[in-house]
Amino acid sequence: MKKYFISGAMLAGLMSLAACSNDEGVVADNNGAEQQFTITLASSGDRATRAAADRTLESEAAGQSIEKVTLVVRSQDDNKVVYTYTLDNWNGTATNDDTNGHGKKLTFTIPKADKLGAGSYVVTAVGYNEGNYTLSLPNKGDVVDKNITATTPTGAEAKEVFAGEQKFNVTADKKIEGTDASKAIQSVDVTLHRQVAGAYGYFTSIPVKIGDTEVASIRMVSRSKNTVLTFGSFNSSFTTTDAIVMYMVNGSVPATKTAKFLNGDEANVLFSAQITDWFPGGDKNNDGVYDKKDTNWTKHYSGSYLKGSVFASNFIVPFSATQGKSTLELQLLDATGNVLYAWPVKLDASNDQIGKTGETASADLFGAGTAMGFAETADVFSLFRNHIYSIGIHKQGTSTTDPETPVPGTDQPTDLSKIQNVVIRVNDNWEALHHMSIDE
Repeated sequence: MKKYFISGAMLAGLMSLAACSNDEGVVADNNGAEQQFTITLASSGDRATRAAADRTLESEAAGQSIEKVTLVVRSQDDNKVVYTYTLDNWNGTATNDDTNGHGKKLTFTIPKADKLGAGSYVVTAVGYNEGNYTLSLPNKGDVVDKNITATTPTGAEAKEVFAGEQKFNVTADKKIEGTDASKAIQSVDVTLHRQVAGAYGYFTSIPVKIGDTEVASIRMVSRSKNTVLTFGSFNSSFTTTDAIVMYMVNGSVPATKTAKFLNGDEANVLFSAQITDWFPGGDKNNDGVYDKKDTNWTKHYSGSYLKGSVFASNFIVPFSATQGKSTLELQLLDATGNVLYAWPVKLDASNDQIGKTGETASADLFGAGTAMGFAETADVFSLFRNHIYSIGIHKQGTSTTDPETPVPGTDQPTDLSKIQNVVIRVNDNWEALHHMSIDE
């Protein structure tokens, strides 16, 4: 998974950038060490080197691509914001970092004029791209009583976003408590975690017809879908090598229902794919399934996919399960949107999420998460923050997979011709990897 660390060094660096306009540079006053926040984006996946503002979820790799990082520092005593800074070009400014072999980092120094005095503070940081969300970022001088939120634009899908926070104290001589007082730079470390969930489906041998009706698309529908993220109740102990997993829903404000389950219950679409995007011209060899034998197959995305496969995905604002109601359903549809066939989707029986009691993030500052009141089951389960849920296996979106030859454990689309179970997995490059299956 990817992380951001905001250390005292970073905040200092941000401030240093602000000071450069008047050629002051980084100024250490005569009263204590420099205060800095250092943001490090670490990942066990590929480096994010491209300048593109967004990435699509093309695999379960831990990649990221963000442009902006905003810091908000407030007093713990009265929640008044004492400092804010936005870096507008993270990808172009941050340098490569070799934490776990991958990542980027940048150091910001607080200018002399903004240096924090004695007191207790908390720094919150958000990594995002312009226009993906409406953010509730406060200004310097504001007194806040709620956690920062991010709202998806009307009708838009969720995009990747990261956030984290850390409390710290500054002593009377303007040193950061708990750090090495002998050092000229004092740091506060903050880890930024992915705030969305992810889901994808990777399929092959899709039936051309159900009965006499042709299949035009495949989609996953859900019992719920949210539109607002709350940046709170962070899992501060989680790292790229940690096994500590948090089952947290930080989403709220339900989206308008746009679909139905096969039984007529209202639903939302999590992801979908048009067959003709992957098999233009239909079933080329007329054998009744869309697979690698069809010579007209073409990949619809830039990643590496096995010949004869179909892939669909989305980032998702996390949502809680509805007690007593199955969460997901995989569907085959005709050209007019009628459901021709559907599989209930479930977590694999061995999945660690089963039996856990999830939490919902608090909207209040420093508020504890609230237990949901029922345990997760194979059929009734939540989609949690920083977890990725998949049907089939597609590990690397930019791999050099031979489209003719599957690599065991790396590329494994699910065969739908047998009307079998489909397994959902959750990857440890995120916070957890979940297996799901579809019932016959």
